[in-house]
Amino acid sequence: MNLNEMMKICERGHEFIDYMNMFYSLEHDGVYAEEMQFTHEEIVDGINEYFKDETALKNVMKYGADTVDRELVRDIILKMRGEQ
Repeated sequence: MNLNEMMKICERGHEFIDYMNMFYSLEHDGVYAEEMQFTHEEIVDGINEYFKDETALKNVMKYGADTVDRELVRDIILKMRGEQ
């Protein structure tokens, strides 16, 4: 992996974190924040777990995160919490 690829992963990761915050973070007045109340750490851990799937990582790198990615990470976080 070269430096440009690493920078792109960081950029996409930050975009994905911001996208998740818009929906699930109380700190960012997310759409579902009252219901989910995800912390920054939970979001980062959920995305890290999601990116272990090489296909998911490649798709996010190529196209950016979408609703399906967001909902899959939501489910990962809920599973990590033991709520699913």
